[in-house]
Amino acid sequence: MDPHGRVIILTGATQGIGLATAHVLAQAGCQLALATRSKARLDVLAGKLNTVGSQAIAVPTDMGDTQQAANLVQATIETFGRLDVIINNAALGVRDEVTTLNETEARRVMDVNYFGPVALIQAAIPHLKANPQGGLIINISSIVGRRAMPGIAGYCASKAALEKMAESLRIELKNDNVRVSTVYPGVTATRFNDNSLGDSLSGRGRMKGVPPERVAQAILQTIRHERRDVFITLFDRAFVTASMIWPWFMDYLLSSYSRRSQT
Repeated sequence: MDPHGRVIILTGATQGIGLATAHVLAQAGCQLALATRSKARLDVLAGKLNTVGSQAIAVPTDMGDTQQAANLVQATIETFGRLDVIINNAALGVRDEVTTLNETEARRVMDVNYFGPVALIQAAIPHLKANPQGGLIINISSIVGRRAMPGIAGYCASKAALEKMAESLRIELKNDNVRVSTVYPGVTATRFNDNSLGDSLSGRGRMKGVPPERVAQAILQTIRHERRDVFITLFDRAFVTASMIWPWFMDYLLSSYSRRSQT
Protein backbone atom coordinates (compact mmCIF):
# COMPACT_ATOMS: atom_id res chain seq x y z
CA MET A 1 0.00 0.00 0.00
CA ASP A 2 1.03 3.61 -0.47
CA PRO A 3 2.24 4.75 2.97
CA HIS A 4 1.33 8.41 2.45
CA GLY A 5 -1.55 9.42 4.69
CA ARG A 6 -1.85 6.00 6.31
CA VAL A 7 -2.80 5.84 9.98
CA ILE A 8 -0.19 3.70 11.72
CA ILE A 9 0.28 2.52 15.29
CA LEU A 10 3.96 2.14 16.15
CA THR A 11 4.98 0.64 19.49
CA GLY A 12 8.40 1.01 21.05
CA ALA A 13 8.66 4.31 19.23
CA THR A 14 11.29 6.25 21.18
CA GLN A 15 14.38 4.06 20.97
CA GLY A 16 16.41 2.07 18.46
CA ILE A 17 14.49 0.61 15.55
CA GLY A 18 11.25 2.24 16.69
CA LEU A 19 12.73 5.74 16.80
CA ALA A 20 14.32 5.36 13.37
CA THR A 21 11.05 3.99 12.00
CA ALA A 22 9.04 6.87 13.43
CA HIS A 23 11.22 9.37 11.54
CA VAL A 24 11.12 7.36 8.30
CA LEU A 25 7.33 7.02 8.42
CA ALA A 26 6.85 10.69 9.22
CA GLN A 27 8.97 11.64 6.21
CA ALA A 28 6.78 9.34 4.10
CA GLY A 29 3.70 11.32 5.17
CA CYS A 30 2.17 8.82 7.57
CA GLN A 31 -0.13 9.72 10.46
CA LEU A 32 1.28 8.13 13.58
CA ALA A 33 0.06 6.94 16.95
CA LEU A 34 3.32 6.56 18.87
CA ALA A 35 3.50 4.29 21.90
CA THR A 36 6.03 3.59 24.61
CA ARG A 37 6.00 3.84 28.39
CA SER A 38 7.65 7.27 28.70
CA LYS A 39 5.21 10.15 28.14
CA ALA A 40 8.02 12.71 28.20
CA ARG A 41 9.94 10.99 25.41
CA LEU A 42 6.80 10.48 23.37
CA ASP A 43 5.79 14.13 23.66
CA VAL A 44 9.23 15.26 22.46
CA LEU A 45 9.17 12.84 19.53
CA ALA A 46 5.62 13.69 18.48
CA GLY A 47 6.51 17.38 18.60
CA LYS A 48 9.47 16.85 16.28
CA LEU A 49 7.52 14.74 13.80
CA ASN A 50 4.66 17.21 13.64
CA THR A 51 7.11 19.81 12.32
CA VAL A 52 7.96 17.70 9.23
CA GLY A 53 4.39 17.43 7.94
CA SER A 54 3.29 14.30 9.75
CA GLN A 55 0.47 14.20 12.27
CA ALA A 56 1.70 12.30 15.30
CA ILE A 57 0.10 11.68 18.67
CA ALA A 58 1.73 10.37 21.83
CA VAL A 59 -0.06 7.51 23.58
CA PRO A 60 1.90 6.36 26.66
CA THR A 61 1.51 2.58 26.75
CA ASP A 62 3.07 -0.28 28.65
CA MET A 63 2.83 -3.17 26.19
CA GLY A 64 3.24 -5.57 29.08
CA ASP A 65 -0.27 -4.55 30.19
CA THR A 66 -2.80 -6.03 27.77
CA GLN A 67 -5.47 -3.49 28.69
CA GLN A 68 -3.15 -0.59 27.88
CA ALA A 69 -2.26 -2.27 24.59
CA ALA A 70 -5.95 -2.51 23.70
CA ASN A 71 -6.59 1.11 24.77
CA LEU A 72 -3.93 2.25 22.29
CA VAL A 73 -6.24 1.30 19.44
CA GLN A 74 -9.15 3.28 20.87
CA ALA A 75 -6.98 6.39 21.31
CA THR A 76 -5.91 6.08 17.67
CA ILE A 77 -9.46 5.75 16.38
CA GLU A 78 -10.63 8.69 18.47
CA THR A 79 -7.97 10.92 16.90
CA PHE A 80 -7.79 9.73 13.30
CA GLY A 81 -11.11 7.96 12.76
CA ARG A 82 -9.58 4.89 11.16
CA LEU A 83 -6.61 2.51 11.26
CA ASP A 84 -4.51 1.19 8.38
CA VAL A 85 -1.38 -0.41 9.86
CA ILE A 86 -0.11 -1.61 13.22
CA ILE A 87 3.59 -2.23 13.83
CA ASN A 88 4.37 -4.41 16.82
CA ASN A 89 7.90 -3.23 17.49
CA ALA A 90 8.14 -2.86 21.28
CA ALA A 91 10.32 -5.57 22.77
CA LEU A 92 12.22 -6.42 25.91
CA GLY A 93 15.24 -8.71 26.10
CA VAL A 94 16.40 -11.08 28.80
CA ARG A 95 19.90 -12.52 28.88
CA ASP A 96 20.42 -15.63 30.93
CA GLU A 97 20.89 -19.34 30.45
CA VAL A 98 17.82 -21.56 30.78
CA THR A 99 19.15 -23.17 33.97
CA THR A 100 19.26 -19.79 35.74
CA LEU A 101 16.46 -17.95 33.95
CA ASN A 102 14.40 -15.87 36.37
CA GLU A 103 10.70 -16.68 36.02
CA THR A 104 9.51 -13.15 36.83
CA GLU A 105 11.80 -11.65 34.19
CA ALA A 106 10.89 -14.30 31.63
CA ARG A 107 7.17 -13.66 32.17
CA ARG A 108 7.69 -9.91 31.79
CA VAL A 109 9.43 -10.50 28.47
CA MET A 110 6.58 -12.69 27.25
CA ASP A 111 4.05 -10.06 28.35
CA VAL A 112 5.79 -7.28 26.39
CA ASN A 113 6.91 -9.29 23.36
CA TYR A 114 3.93 -11.59 22.88
CA PHE A 115 0.80 -11.04 24.97
CA GLY A 116 0.85 -7.25 24.48
CA PRO A 117 1.06 -7.55 20.68
CA VAL A 118 -1.73 -10.14 20.71
CA ALA A 119 -3.96 -7.76 22.70
CA LEU A 120 -3.15 -4.92 20.30
CA ILE A 121 -3.96 -7.09 17.30
CA GLN A 122 -7.24 -8.28 18.82
CA ALA A 123 -8.33 -4.70 19.47
CA ALA A 124 -7.23 -3.55 16.01
CA ILE A 125 -8.77 -6.32 13.88
CA PRO A 126 -12.39 -4.97 13.85
CA HIS A 127 -11.10 -1.58 12.64
CA LEU A 128 -8.79 -3.11 10.04
CA LYS A 129 -11.63 -5.26 8.73
CA ALA A 130 -13.89 -2.19 8.54
CA ASN A 131 -11.30 -0.27 6.53
CA PRO A 132 -12.44 -0.26 2.86
CA GLN A 133 -8.83 -0.88 1.79
CA GLY A 134 -8.19 -3.49 4.44
CA GLY A 135 -5.26 -3.32 6.77
CA LEU A 136 -1.75 -4.51 7.46
CA ILE A 137 -0.23 -6.01 10.60
CA ILE A 138 3.57 -5.93 10.84
CA ASN A 139 5.26 -7.89 13.59
CA ILE A 140 8.91 -7.16 14.28
CA SER A 141 10.34 -10.52 15.21
CA SER A 142 14.04 -11.47 15.03
CA ILE A 143 16.23 -14.03 13.32
CA VAL A 144 16.63 -15.60 16.78
CA GLY A 145 12.92 -16.33 16.69
CA ARG A 146 13.75 -18.65 13.79
CA ARG A 147 17.05 -19.97 15.18
CA ALA A 148 17.57 -19.66 18.93
CA MET A 149 20.91 -18.56 20.34
CA PRO A 150 22.53 -19.62 23.63
CA GLY A 151 22.21 -17.24 26.56
CA ILE A 152 19.01 -15.51 25.41
CA ALA A 153 16.50 -18.37 25.41
CA GLY A 154 13.73 -16.32 27.05
CA TYR A 155 13.93 -13.65 24.35
CA CYS A 156 14.18 -16.23 21.55
CA ALA A 157 11.08 -18.00 22.86
CA SER A 158 9.06 -14.78 22.91
CA LYS A 159 9.99 -13.95 19.31
CA ALA A 160 9.28 -17.48 18.16
CA ALA A 161 5.84 -17.21 19.76
CA LEU A 162 5.22 -13.93 17.92
CA GLU A 163 6.21 -15.47 14.60
CA LYS A 164 4.07 -18.59 15.02
CA MET A 165 1.09 -16.50 16.08
CA ALA A 166 1.53 -14.44 12.89
CA GLU A 167 1.53 -17.59 10.76
CA SER A 168 -1.84 -18.63 12.14
CA LEU A 169 -3.23 -15.10 12.00
CA ARG A 170 -2.26 -14.67 8.35
CA ILE A 171 -4.43 -17.61 7.35
CA GLU A 172 -7.28 -16.70 9.69
CA LEU A 173 -7.52 -13.20 8.17
CA LYS A 174 -6.96 -14.17 4.55
CA ASN A 175 -10.58 -13.61 3.56
CA ASP A 176 -10.89 -10.33 5.48
CA ASN A 177 -8.39 -8.28 3.45
CA VAL A 178 -6.11 -7.93 6.48
CA ARG A 179 -2.55 -8.86 5.62
CA VAL A 180 0.25 -9.95 7.96
CA SER A 181 3.99 -9.38 7.48
CA THR A 182 6.85 -10.42 9.73
CA VAL A 183 10.19 -8.59 9.79
CA TYR A 184 13.27 -10.43 11.04
CA PRO A 185 16.08 -8.06 12.03
CA GLY A 186 19.45 -9.55 12.87
CA VAL A 187 21.98 -7.83 15.09
CA THR A 188 21.18 -4.10 15.10
CA ALA A 189 23.27 -1.25 16.47
CA THR A 190 20.99 -0.16 19.30
CA ARG A 191 21.09 -0.09 23.11
CA PHE A 192 18.80 -3.10 23.26
CA ASN A 193 21.32 -5.20 25.20
CA ASP A 194 21.84 -2.42 27.74
CA ASN A 195 18.12 -2.31 28.44
CA SER A 196 17.66 -6.08 28.68
CA LEU A 197 16.81 -7.95 31.85
CA GLY A 198 18.92 -10.76 33.25
CA ASP A 199 22.67 -11.32 33.44
CA SER A 200 24.49 -8.28 32.04
CA LEU A 201 27.46 -10.49 31.09
CA SER A 202 25.43 -12.60 28.68
CA GLY A 203 25.81 -11.62 25.05
CA ARG A 204 29.48 -10.72 25.25
CA GLY A 205 31.20 -10.59 21.90
CA ARG A 206 28.07 -9.35 20.14
CA MET A 207 28.65 -8.05 16.62
CA LYS A 208 28.18 -4.35 15.94
CA GLY A 209 25.19 -4.85 13.69
CA VAL A 210 23.40 -2.76 11.07
CA PRO A 211 22.15 0.77 11.82
CA PRO A 212 18.50 0.96 12.92
CA GLU A 213 17.78 3.27 9.98
CA ARG A 214 18.34 0.32 7.64
CA VAL A 215 15.72 -1.69 9.49
CA ALA A 216 13.38 1.31 9.41
CA GLN A 217 13.68 1.51 5.63
CA ALA A 218 12.87 -2.20 5.40
CA ILE A 219 9.74 -1.61 7.49
CA LEU A 220 8.68 1.22 5.15
CA GLN A 221 9.18 -1.09 2.18
CA THR A 222 7.13 -3.73 3.98
CA ILE A 223 4.23 -1.28 4.09
CA ARG A 224 4.64 -0.61 0.38
CA HIS A 225 5.00 -4.19 -0.82
CA GLU A 226 3.42 -6.20 2.03
CA ARG A 227 5.84 -9.10 1.74
CA ARG A 228 5.18 -12.10 3.95
CA ASP A 229 8.69 -12.40 5.45
CA VAL A 230 11.30 -9.65 5.43
CA PHE A 231 14.99 -10.06 6.22
CA ILE A 232 17.27 -7.07 6.58
CA THR A 233 20.52 -8.47 5.23
CA LEU A 234 21.63 -11.37 3.06
CA PHE A 235 23.51 -12.74 6.07
CA ASP A 236 20.29 -12.80 8.13
CA ARG A 237 18.47 -14.77 5.44
CA ALA A 238 21.43 -17.13 4.96
CA PHE A 239 21.69 -17.68 8.72
CA VAL A 240 18.05 -18.73 8.98
CA THR A 241 18.17 -20.83 5.82
CA ALA A 242 21.31 -22.67 6.93
CA SER A 243 19.72 -23.32 10.31
CA MET A 244 16.77 -24.99 8.60
CA ILE A 245 18.90 -27.14 6.28
CA TRP A 246 21.79 -28.01 8.61
CA PRO A 247 20.53 -27.58 12.18
CA TRP A 248 23.18 -29.91 13.63
CA PHE A 249 25.96 -27.90 11.95
CA MET A 250 24.56 -24.62 13.30
CA ASP A 251 24.45 -26.21 16.77
CA TYR A 252 28.17 -26.88 16.43
CA LEU A 253 28.99 -23.37 15.18
CA LEU A 254 26.94 -21.63 17.86
CA SER A 255 28.44 -23.80 20.56
CA SER A 256 31.94 -22.92 19.38
CA TYR A 257 31.09 -19.21 19.15
CA SER A 258 29.57 -19.24 22.61
CA ARG A 259 32.70 -20.80 24.12
CA ARG A 260 34.97 -18.26 22.41
CA SER A 261 32.87 -15.29 23.53
CA GLN A 262 33.14 -16.38 27.17
CA THR A 263 36.94 -16.52 27.19
